[in-house]
Amino acid sequence: MDLLTKVRGIDILQVIRDLGYELHQHRKILCPFHAEKTPSLVLYPQNNSYYCFGCGRHGDVVNFYAGVTGQEYRTALHDLAGQYLPDYQPRPFPRTDGPAAPRKKPLLKPAGNELKGLPPDTKTYVYKPLHSDIYEDFQRVCSSQPDNEVGREAREYLLSRGFSDITLRQFRLFTVNEYDTAQAYLRNNYGLLDLQESGLFNEKGNLIFYRHPILIPYYRKGRIVYLQGRVIGSPPEKVSRYQFLSGVPVELFNADVLSVLKTGRMVYLTEGAFDCMTLVQEGIPAVSLGSATMFKKEWIKLFQRFEVCFIFDNDTAGQKAAQEFSELFTRHRISTQIRTVKEGFKDVNEYYTRRNRQ
Repeated sequence: MDLLTKVRGIDILQVIRDLGYELHQHRKILCPFHAEKTPSLVLYPQNNSYYCFGCGRHGDVVNFYAGVTGQEYRTALHDLAGQYLPDYQPRPFPRTDGPAAPRKKPLLKPAGNELKGLPPDTKTYVYKPLHSDIYEDFQRVCSSQPDNEVGREAREYLLSRGFSDITLRQFRLFTVNEYDTAQAYLRNNYGLLDLQESGLFNEKGNLIFYRHPILIPYYRKGRIVYLQGRVIGSPPEKVSRYQFLSGVPVELFNADVLSVLKTGRMVYLTEGAFDCMTLVQEGIPAVSLGSATMFKKEWIKLFQRFEVCFIFDNDTAGQKAAQEFSELFTRHRISTQIRTVKEGFKDVNEYYTRRNRQ
């Protein structure tokens, strides 16, 4: 097992405790990445990740530690390894962010900051065929709802993003036009525990897609294995653009295309699902990570027959991630390229949408 995998397996709740953060009910803490009075950052110990419903920041345990300590990802990775992995051997290369601080194991908690009221959480996500049944039933019910203002606004927004009706049908996007009706149907036909395990319902027993009515289904072998919600247009203050399933690890978007492409073809890998859909609409085979910070190493084997071109968001974080993934794939003997959209465009979808309107 490589070092990155080992460190990503470190219990994020333990790291939070050792850093001295106060954990609230439902594994929440006050987000250290933006100002807030009500805890909105949720911890997911089943895959040692976090997501802030206030500012949208998310990632693995290394991302969190790097963010709160002001370190680069690689430095944070080795610092965590030194603190929590008994068999860790110090890295042979010098630090680039100043002299190493004396290691403490565990980290000292800030004085006067005690942990309160967090019950033990041993939930581990295990995919069940029932989850796909629930997702697909949810899709069927929502698709049969009568058109209303929510549905019309969602459709207008998707068309404004440059998607054709053919593309929307191809990827089978759907909209929660009537939230209360959809929630009631699921509660009446499935057990609450199953709905929570599938990630559709939160700890309070509510359907999570209240503010994110546009649903993007992720398929694997023709079955829905993941759902991602999006707000219509720009999100209001303190609301993220996307809603991921609660406590369920993200899947590859459009992964089924990899089973039908010929060996040796170029496959484009994007950060977001909309970028992937845009490339497919342009006749370019593409797959999306859903979230660049939640990449699973086991996905690499799915790309071994192809050449991979990374085309991430046109910002510092996106280009850094593309370079890191390219190096990772290259180490597994997969030929890679990195491309960027033209200066002035933030991502693939914006570039093609604006270009096609000219």
